[in-house]
Amino acid sequence: MNFFNSLLLIALLSIFIDEIKAQNINIGFQDSIFSEVLSENRSLLIRLPDDYANSGKSYPVIYRLDGEVDLLVETVGVLYRLSYREKIMPDMIVVMIENTNRDRDMLPVNTFFYQEEPGAKNFQQFINSELIPYIDGKYRTTDERILCGQSLSSIFTLYDLLTETSAFDSYIACSAGFPGCEEYFMNLVKEMKSTHLDKSITVFLTNGLEDPLDPDGKMNKIISDFYNFIESNENITCKYLTYKNEEHVPYQSLYHGLKFIYGTQIEEGY
Repeated sequence: MNFFNSLLLIALLSIFIDEIKAQNINIGFQDSIFSEVLSENRSLLIRLPDDYANSGKSYPVIYRLDGEVDLLVETVGVLYRLSYREKIMPDMIVVMIENTNRDRDMLPVNTFFYQEEPGAKNFQQFINSELIPYIDGKYRTTDERILCGQSLSSIFTLYDLLTETSAFDSYIACSAGFPGCEEYFMNLVKEMKSTHLDKSITVFLTNGLEDPLDPDGKMNKIISDFYNFIESNENITCKYLTYKNEEHVPYQSLYHGLKFIYGTQIEEGY
């Protein structure tokens, strides 16, 4: 995807979002589940493939953290392009998990900006023991699952990668980093390296080199080191892509991440 096509994709997604808001076009619906683990109701945004009602087929599921309407629209737009236009992957069910207490759920340890009880372990248990069984029981799903997080929720995405290898096959972490918890995560990496993974996992990491939250490039260096650590694991297929002219959460991350997961070689130099 060259620079012109990138700008065109942004424009088309913006128009798509505006039209949906103006005309109430339905691309998904709300669902919810009460979590015994978290002792609260969790709202979801669900999107089913266009042919779901008549196909009789089962579909992979992409779980996106920070579930919001704009992110749902972005996700559906990318899926349409890759599954119907480029035809490099199957269409899939989208599950957007809306936030209640984002900092609590995404962080496994205290940091300089969060001193309350961290809740990533409980949030992970909610996803594994409650949410995934709920989705699998209600909708026709395959065993293939992708977890996608961005910014703060990329911390949880990588936490899940390092501590739980049975629920998800692939991970996309946009603007990945470990602000204030680098040592904790490097210890998790060392623990994972000493444990044999029982299945293959695909990991796609991104950062923007013009990210105002990383003015000195520290996060980029940390994720580069992290990438080198996990890439050495024979059961992990991993790519770290940096965008030289992008800021926080590069918008192409999901597009390139799904292409990589489904076997397309991603060019450098964005």
